[in-house]
Amino acid sequence: MKIVMKKIVLAGVILGVLSCSGGKKTVDLGFIGGLSGGNADLGEAGRNGAIMAVEEVNEAGGIKGRQVKLIVKDDNNRPEKAREVAEELVGLEVEAIIGPLTSTTTKAAIEVTNEAQMVVASPTASAIQLAGIDDYLIRVCPSSRDNAFSYGVFMYDKLGFRKVSIVADGQNRVFSESWYGEFKSKWEEKGGEILIVEFVNTKEFSEYHVLTEKLLAGGPDGILFIANSVDSARLAQQIRKEDKDITFVAAEWAATQNLISLGGAAVDGLVSMQIVNFFDTSPRFLNFVAAYEERFGNYPSFSSIISYDAAMMVMKALELQGKESLKESILMNQPFEGLQMELGIDEYGDLLGQSTFVVVENREYALYR
Repeated sequence: MKIVMKKIVLAGVILGVLSCSGGKKTVDLGFIGGLSGGNADLGEAGRNGAIMAVEEVNEAGGIKGRQVKLIVKDDNNRPEKAREVAEELVGLEVEAIIGPLTSTTTKAAIEVTNEAQMVVASPTASAIQLAGIDDYLIRVCPSSRDNAFSYGVFMYDKLGFRKVSIVADGQNRVFSESWYGEFKSKWEEKGGEILIVEFVNTKEFSEYHVLTEKLLAGGPDGILFIANSVDSARLAQQIRKEDKDITFVAAEWAATQNLISLGGAAVDGLVSMQIVNFFDTSPRFLNFVAAYEERFGNYPSFSSIISYDAAMMVMKALELQGKESLKESILMNQPFEGLQMELGIDEYGDLLGQSTFVVVENREYALYR
């Protein structure tokens, strides 16, 4: 079925209007995500998920009789811009911020928001450097340590790999270096060998033939991408020119629909982890998917779903909040009902969650069996 993408206004998106009774003040929430640049699919999908949550709450009457207004800021996937827009949202005195969506931009933003004691609920910032800290960051996803350890075990035990070559993102290094370090620890503990690791900034890189030769030297069992969907798709296409059979594995960051649409046949057989269950057949999840497709004209990605959950969690905590701070309300009232599971938050604001390994088959994700 042909899908027609609906137009969405991006510049300073504001949702919500004054409530009908007496022009009450709105409950203002911020959203920060990369809506431009090479990883824009992550930010756009995250923004759309937050929009879905806000619209749902507003249709049900808002928070304590007030409508919710979502103020969207584009961090351009750059840490300095994330810091700048975080300052803007602090100045606007929003109740909390949903996002940012990468570890590097989140690290930059919380330098501002922690000082202002403002809650930041990041759907997808998973770097271990951000975990286990008593601050105002709430991470609504497993840590890179949990995920990277799972990859190490899965690749060794399930895929049967013993030697692997790795190419990692050179821009979001807060994530990629952390993820690589945790993976390396578990992989070598299992007895695996890393032939080579190359950190690449694709904005400043063109030597794909040379890179491919390095990655294939030594006969790896597979190649691991620690990168976003766009870069992983591009790398897969370049490597396929030299080796049509090598198995690709991609970190959970890459597992969006964009990976398949851009990678095409080159990513068939690619294995990745998804931190949501796209094979869920529960009525609630199916209703969300149908409403999302009706609203935005495409299928929700993992960042759509987790951003929806993050926004819902924050709004529920605001609804239940008494004299305590919002952070205290989140910790007091967890676990929260998520779209697919309960969201349990530990004392440091870190999620305890589960993930699923999938494989690309015939341009679609399927459960790895």
